[in-house]
Amino acid sequence: MPNHRHIDSRAAGRQLLTGHRELRAQLSSLRAALTGLDGAGGVAAVRAAGADPSLAEQLRTRCLEYCLGLHHHHTMEDGAFGIFEERIPEIAPVIERLREEHRQVAAGLDRLRKLLDSDDGQDVTWLREELERTVSGIEDHFVYEETYLLPALGVTASDRPS
Repeated sequence: MPNHRHIDSRAAGRQLLTGHRELRAQLSSLRAALTGLDGAGGVAAVRAAGADPSLAEQLRTRCLEYCLGLHHHHTMEDGAFGIFEERIPEIAPVIERLREEHRQVAAGLDRLRKLLDSDDGQDVTWLREELERTVSGIEDHFVYEETYLLPALGVTASDRPS
């Protein structure tokens, strides 16, 4: 078993940024898919035009994939937080806030998943509204993490991936 006490803080910070970039790209793709549905008059209109009848299921799958990816990302972060607190005790309040935000984000994604599971896909307006509310919370979390955790890990603007 590797000794996680030797974790490279800067490498962990750069990995965090890479994860955020990938998760943001997935959210952008999901939003684009919903925009396509709105432009087509919703799932019912797309089906009436002869498109894939499983479009609502595809949206559920995309949301589920995103939820799983974000859960994995946060699980990895939570595992490193204890090490960061030991090395940089002054960031303990930041870490505690991030842990709480991880719980809030998970609850928001769970609400979104439940809404997807309970809907027949006939109207995407409610889905877009809930997704935007959830995405706003996720983006606020990413920005806080990037603003307060990364500098403590020694990650600077020049370390950030393009």
